[in-house]
Amino acid sequence: MKFDLPIKNIYEQIKSAPLDPAVGIRVVPLTGGDDFSLFAAEIGPKKRVGAHYHAAGAEIYQIVEGRGTIHIGRPAGDGKTSWLTSAAVKKGDCFTIQEGEVHQLVNDQNEPLIALFGCPKSHLSTDRTMVKGFGDD
Repeated sequence: MKFDLPIKNIYEQIKSAPLDPAVGIRVVPLTGGDDFSLFAAEIGPKKRVGAHYHAAGAEIYQIVEGRGTIHIGRPAGDGKTSWLTSAAVKKGDCFTIQEGEVHQLVNDQNEPLIALFGCPKSHLSTDRTMVKGFGDD
């Protein structure tokens, strides 16, 4: 019995990934299932992910290329956020966003930022609440 192992290269996949208009970045699924999947994302130079949060499940991030800033907060009502912390991130850094935490990853450099992230598939569709971004209040 022959078994084909689906292998995907993140750089090749990102090249053809569509732009996710809700958060403003290129995102492509790499592997996994409904409960947990691995995605690749590219944030263009001087661009940012739209600030948002998820009601169920954490997200694990690994920065593969580039540098930026991750902003973390809590929903404060009326689409606003109570921002709690910000941290510089770079190639090789890994961090977890807990469920219910507002997050916004910003690429403040002139080169693309590429990240891998793992989460439930619903985080890219039915479980994503958009809020005002860092500095937009």
